[in-house]
Amino acid sequence: MSNFIFYDLETTGTNIVFDQIMQFGAVLTDRNLVELDRFEIRCRLLPWIVPAPGALLVTDTDVRLLDDPTLPDFYSMMRAIAQQLNAWGRATFVGYNSIPFDEPFLQRAFWQALLPPYVTVTGGNSRLDLLVILRAASTFRSSVLIVPHRDDGMPTYRLDVLAPFNGFNAHHAHDAMGDVEATLFLARKLKTGFSELWEKLSGRASKSVISSLLDAGEPLFLFHHGAKPSLSCYYRVDDGRLRSHATLARLSFDWKGASILSVDNSGAMRQMLRRVALNKAPVVLTLEEAENFASVMPTDLELAQASFLASDRSYCADLAELLGPLSASPTANGAQVEETIFDGFASNCDAKLMAEFHRAAPPEQLEIAKAFEDVRFRRLAMRILYVQAPQILTLRETRPIDAGIARRLEGEPGGQPWRSLGDARKELTSCSSKMSSEAKQSISNWLAERAV
Repeated sequence: MSNFIFYDLETTGTNIVFDQIMQFGAVLTDRNLVELDRFEIRCRLLPWIVPAPGALLVTDTDVRLLDDPTLPDFYSMMRAIAQQLNAWGRATFVGYNSIPFDEPFLQRAFWQALLPPYVTVTGGNSRLDLLVILRAASTFRSSVLIVPHRDDGMPTYRLDVLAPFNGFNAHHAHDAMGDVEATLFLARKLKTGFSELWEKLSGRASKSVISSLLDAGEPLFLFHHGAKPSLSCYYRVDDGRLRSHATLARLSFDWKGASILSVDNSGAMRQMLRRVALNKAPVVLTLEEAENFASVMPTDLELAQASFLASDRSYCADLAELLGPLSASPTANGAQVEETIFDGFASNCDAKLMAEFHRAAPPEQLEIAKAFEDVRFRRLAMRILYVQAPQILTLRETRPIDAGIARRLEGEPGGQPWRSLGDARKELTSCSSKMSSEAKQSISNWLAERAV
């Protein structure tokens, strides 16, 4: 079985499209969660990015680090990360709230650096989000973790609160390696306190394993990890042709009674269907596991609904169609290059050019940049050269990039999808009460200098 890579990012903000990774930390462990190696790196700010003052506050980042000449540039950092992950080999990537946040950031960062973007789900790799697993574990067995509560009485699973509450007292919160260590601590605690659940779910990180489980043609329990965590019984109704997702029908609904599809009941039926991404490690349990782990069993009515659905595959196919096709919205005309990541994969020719680009010296890189078939990759390559080798670019080549940077920096607050200097000043005012006067002044001075 493969090893684990526990990882975390620190970023300039929460906008996965237009913010930037500033720090990466990772720890390689074996299957028993024994540390084998670690890696961390920080980089400089890209010239078209404005960090959120709130993010600088949360991560306790000195603004002098943003432009520290001793740090690598963003693209050098991403290449170093890719090289280290490749050197570690096949693994299951584990983060904390990583699938909705760290994963898309990492994918986009690799893509913008002209590197293979889907590292965590290709080449035999898979991924887990420990936050979801911990929610499930504490729901099934409350003694596994001490879950703190907010002032309003709701439980909180914030890493910087949960880890110290459970005995991790060396947590440097919102530092990439500090958060990795806290995540690994909680994983070890789960492995010790609820080993049977950890072993099952960590073994189901890959798309192929989840697909096989859902293909069995049996009712299953799916864990919902929202505000009110729960286990619900489902049956798969799609035919498997949609290879990235499965469509599940909730068995608490009377599918037999609603078997005649009509406008009147189609809305209610859609609400009882759930489309699950197979490569995002959903928490799925067999009936036996749900009974053993959570003392939950399907009702006789749910089992009857599963039998009905199993007997009518044509009806199941009609149900799967109710959710409509799974397709990304086309990128709008005039979109920024960061927004076009899903507009198509690189051709074989462009993929080869990317590999050559990273091996070449800057003069040759410029020629390769102009040879890309896809205009997106030409633009990304020119950005890389603008940062790493501006001396080889002509005024004609740098002028549009300079103009684009000016547009990014000078926008009115709230007037664009990225963060302008005006947005940052407005945010600095709103969060200044949480900052020391020195921190506020240093950020204010940095923003003023950036505007010059």
